[in-house]
Amino acid sequence: MNIIILILLSVFSLINISLYPSNKPDTLKKISLSWSFIILSTFGLYIIMFEQNQIFQFMFYSNWLNKNFNFNWGHILMGVDGLSLFLIGLSIILIPTSLLITWNSIKYLIKEYLICLHITLILLIAFFSILEIMLFYILFEVLLIPIFLIIGVWGSREEKITASFYFFFYTLTGSFLMLISIFKLYSIIGVNNYLFFLHLEIPLVYQKWLIIGFLIALGVKIPMVPVHLWLPKAHVEAPVSGSVLLAGILLKLGGYGLIRLIKPIFNISGYYYSPIIITLSLIAVFYGAFCTFRQNDVKRLIAYSSISHMGLVTLGIFLPTSEGSLSALCMMIAHGIVSSGLFMSIAILYDRYHTRALRYFKGLSRIMPLYSIIVFIFILSNMAFPPSLNFVSEFILGLSTILVSKWLTHIVIFSSLFSICYSLFYYNRIFFGKLSNYLNSIRDVKKQEFNSMIILIILLIIVSINPSVILNNAYLLIYYLCSL
Repeated sequence: MNIIILILLSVFSLINISLYPSNKPDTLKKISLSWSFIILSTFGLYIIMFEQNQIFQFMFYSNWLNKNFNFNWGHILMGVDGLSLFLIGLSIILIPTSLLITWNSIKYLIKEYLICLHITLILLIAFFSILEIMLFYILFEVLLIPIFLIIGVWGSREEKITASFYFFFYTLTGSFLMLISIFKLYSIIGVNNYLFFLHLEIPLVYQKWLIIGFLIALGVKIPMVPVHLWLPKAHVEAPVSGSVLLAGILLKLGGYGLIRLIKPIFNISGYYYSPIIITLSLIAVFYGAFCTFRQNDVKRLIAYSSISHMGLVTLGIFLPTSEGSLSALCMMIAHGIVSSGLFMSIAILYDRYHTRALRYFKGLSRIMPLYSIIVFIFILSNMAFPPSLNFVSEFILGLSTILVSKWLTHIVIFSSLFSICYSLFYYNRIFFGKLSNYLNSIRDVKKQEFNSMIILIILLIIVSINPSVILNNAYLLIYYLCSL
């Protein structure tokens, strides 16, 4: 059993949706949802069969392009390890949740919308399992296209075109530098295979310059300060599925690339630049938190909180300990679940009241009790309340910073107070107090909305109660990458 089976299932789902008539949108949605759960069930077999004492598993290799067209970079090597396993799973789970939360809100070009979702899933599975550097870059870039279309075509407001081009050109421009670094690496070493890179020592004189291209490209995707400006605009203008995919998994491409490439390939220069990256990460943590307090648009509020949380991710990655990278992986998964749930909760309010302005909402717990309980679960996790996975990841991050600097530990612990403050402020402002005069609807959560959010809640509870599912399976690989 190898990873290509999961990709083929996703391709079959895309073909099925593409060939089905577009004049039956409800049936198309049901077909798409059925395929999503089939793929999710198949992925469950990969989790069951995954072995903790091995690194790369479910391998697939093909040199068809090289054999038939003499294309030297035509080798395809794919595999799953403890780092990619859970990010693939998160990608698969977010597709049915995105579909359910937009079941009634997408009114036009439904078939094309479903095709974009399934293309995104195929590309994400391939990206997290590819072990060829050039194909890594190609998939990294091609993933821009379906998200660009989702924001630009199905966005909710007039500035959606501007936001989609912000997203596209920021990430595309930064990625060109990574392409130049990849070409130079190939000219120096002569191989494109990731496994060869793990056992080769790149001269330090090249490392110091080549790493810059990777850092900028991956930093834009995370996004790190100061290349973060595309994210709030993209979130505000995107439909809820675009926000879920952006916050849930697209931001994780940068963190995944940093752990996958920077740690083992640019190990020496990574330590050389780590003080700069750690400083920028701390700036992002506090800057994102401060900006969160001053937002009136609730979607922009969650977007800036994502910048703050991803600052902790990059901080953990560039600490000189394997525990730091492990905390970053846990934080990426926790943030992917929680931020997706919060963006979906905002979409529920927008669907009823057609506004996201914070000043119009107050006392929602009086008329939407089930909704308030669901959001409270996500808020608790967002503020790293025990025993959530966010708490586990921040606890591991705090332990790893002690090995570097006590002052850094104090700063990290102090930063967690800000996430508690803006999380409680947001929840208290919307759900408590006298009922706002603008809230005339008393309809609580609908069936599709509840089903989409309960999937994430169940997943969040599982990984929070039993974080060893992630820690045990990922530690061997991360320790191996950090020790190279």
